[in-house]
Amino acid sequence: MVRCQSKITTMRLLYTLLFFLFSVSVFAQLTNESIIVDGLNRTYTLYLPSGFNSNISLPLVLNFHGGAGNANDQLYTADMRDLADEQNFIVVYPNAYPDPNSSQETNWQVVTSGDLPFTVPNPHSDIIFIENLIDYLHIEYNVDLNRVYALGYSNGGGFTFDLGCRLNNKITGIGVVARTMYAETYDNCEVVHPTPVVTILGNEDSISNYDGITYEGTLYYHSNHATNDLWIENNNLVPTPNLTFMPDINSNDGSTVELYSWSSEDECIGLYHYKIIGGGHDWPGTFGNMDIVSHEVIWSHLSEYGMNGKLDCSVSDINLNSSISSKNLIEIVDALGRKVHHPTNQFLFHIYDDGSVEKKFIVE
Repeated sequence: MVRCQSKITTMRLLYTLLFFLFSVSVFAQLTNESIIVDGLNRTYTLYLPSGFNSNISLPLVLNFHGGAGNANDQLYTADMRDLADEQNFIVVYPNAYPDPNSSQETNWQVVTSGDLPFTVPNPHSDIIFIENLIDYLHIEYNVDLNRVYALGYSNGGGFTFDLGCRLNNKITGIGVVARTMYAETYDNCEVVHPTPVVTILGNEDSISNYDGITYEGTLYYHSNHATNDLWIENNNLVPTPNLTFMPDINSNDGSTVELYSWSSEDECIGLYHYKIIGGGHDWPGTFGNMDIVSHEVIWSHLSEYGMNGKLDCSVSDINLNSSISSKNLIEIVDALGRKVHHPTNQFLFHIYDDGSVEKKFIVE
C-alpha cells in the first residue's frame, strides 16, 4: 500500500513538472489578438514559434499588409511561420483600422499633415498603435527590443518606411516591397541609430512607380533612387553600390533580379535594393518574380542587425552621423509601484533602462 501511494505521489510530481514545462515552452501557435489604443480596438495575428519559451528573449518581426487588405492576406502573401520555427523569432501580422477618409478601407496611415493636395490628416495614429504593441509584446512575451524588424507590402511598405523614420528608436531595421517613400515620410525622417534597409521593387510597377509619383506638379512619392540616397546619407554609407546579378531560377516568370548593395566603410551597416527587371506590383516569391522569396531575403539581411548595427560589430565600430538611442523598456508599474503585465484602465508608468519614466494611459 505504501509502495502504491509512493508511485501515485511520484506520478503527481511528474505531471506537475510536465505541466510547468508546458506552460513555459509551448507548441507553435497562431492566434488572433487585440489591444485597445486611443480608444480603438486594434487587432493583430500573433505567431509564436515552435518550442516558444518565455524565458528566452526572441526577435520580433512585424509584417504589414497592403492597402484595403488584412492580416490574413499578408499571412498568405508572406507566410513566415516555417522560417520563425527554424530561426526562432516571433512574427506579428497587424491589421490596419478602417479609414473613414477612404470608404472605410483598411489602409495604413502615412499622411500626417494633410498639406499635400487631395490629402487629409490621419483619423488615427498607426504609429502609436505599433509603439504600444511593441511595448505590450515585450512585457507579455519577452521580445528582444534590440531586434525588432518591420516589413510590408505596398501601402504596408509605405507605412514600414514611416516606422523606420517616425518610430526609429524602436525599429531595428525595415524591409519594403513594392513601394517608395511618401513625400512627408521622406521630408520628416529622423534616424537615431544605424538602420538597415531592404527594398524590393519592380521597374515596371504601375502602382508604385520606380521613378516616383508626381501628380499635377506635386510630388507624392519619391523615386527609388531618391529613396536609396536618403538611407545612404542617414547611415553614412559609401555611395557606390555593389551589383550582383541574382540567378534566374525561374526563366518563365518574365523577370530577372539585380541586387544593389551599399555598406559603410566598416561594413557594419547596409542598404540592399532588389531591382526586379520586368517586375510589377508583386511580392516576389509568392506572385510575380519567382527567383527570390521576398520575406526570406529580407529576414536574411535584417536578422544580422541589432540597434547598433551588425551584431558582430562593436558599438565603437559604428560610424553614424547621429546619436544612438538605446532606450529600452524595462517594466510597467501602476501608481503603487506594482508590476503590471496587462494594460488596465489607469495611469501606468513605463520605466526605461536609461532611468527615464513615461506616464501613459492605456485602455483595455
